[in-house]
Amino acid sequence: MTQLILFTEIENVTCILLAQKINPNKDFYLKLNGPRGKAIHEKNENMEACVIRECFEEAEIVLRNEKLVKIFKETCYSTKEWIAENCLQKEAYYIVTLAIYLHPLEEPLKQTEPHTLGPWHLYKIKDLLKH
Repeated sequence: MTQLILFTEIENVTCILLAQKINPNKDFYLKLNGPRGKAIHEKNENMEACVIRECFEEAEIVLRNEKLVKIFKETCYSTKEWIAENCLQKEAYYIVTLAIYLHPLEEPLKQTEPHTLGPWHLYKIKDLLKH
């Protein structure tokens, strides 16, 4: 699973772009998320290609590979598909790799999944840390 953090600076304040999950039947209901998704292993898709594809699918924005910065990657065994819940290898149904990337926000995003995600909003990091 990859998670992308799109950021920009507005009046010397760093902001990140997030949307709230709005489908009560999906994981992370009412949580704030950036573009994210799963790599297509049948096509040998790597994490970078996944985050670029998912960002376009979820927000119709094209990322530049040279500006994509990986800041975190961890692989673990899990009993759940979307949640990295460490467990013993013999108990696992999934191998989950979490990767977090940064990319500057250079164009407006579109709400392409209104059945799953609410509208995109820019949040000041200092305001997010209060919650």
